[in-house]
Amino acid sequence: MYQPKNKTLAVESYGFDGVLSQRPLADALAMKVVVAGTLTYLAIASPGTAQASALWQARLIDTTVSGTTVITWADGNAEFDNVATNLSALTYS
Repeated sequence: MYQPKNKTLAVESYGFDGVLSQRPLADALAMKVVVAGTLTYLAIASPGTAQASALWQARLIDTTVSGTTVITWADGNAEFDNVATNLSALTYS
C-alpha cells in the first residue's frame, strides 16, 4: 500500500479470525474468558459469533505449577472450529 503522506510503501499484515481474512485487530474480536482456580479458558472469534457456533479458537492457560504457565489449544490446534458454550469440556493439548 502506498502512503502518499510520507511517500513510502507500507506492508500490512493480515490474519484469519475464523471467518474473514483481515488486518489483525486484537480489540476487534469477540472474547470469552472463564477462570476456574489456576485454569483460565480463553476463546476468541469474529464479532457477533454465537457461542454455540463452531467458529471459536480456544486455549487453556494453566498456572497450576508455581512459576510456570502452560498454554494448550483445544483439539491441539489453533483452528477456529470450537464451540464456546462450555470451554472446560473441550480437550486441550
